[in-house]
Amino acid sequence: MTDDSGFRARLLASVEAGQSIIEIRPLLVEQLERGVKREDLYKELIDTMRFLRAEGRDDDEDRVADVADLLTDWVLPEHRL
Repeated sequence: MTDDSGFRARLLASVEAGQSIIEIRPLLVEQLERGVKREDLYKELIDTMRFLRAEGRDDDEDRVADVADLLTDWVLPEHRL
């Protein structure tokens, strides 16, 4: 995923601001509407988690993992993407 939209920076700012996954969800919707493939978006979330892990930011890593769950069956059907 080419991060020309500043997706990672916007995602991290949302996580650091304490936004819920439902509040962050529109950011993912925006990426999908721009034509980013689900697989690429999920990979970017996983890469962001790895970055946070390397930085020792476990709480933020957990929050991004929760956001990644929006692309899986781990959330309520009405919240899935």
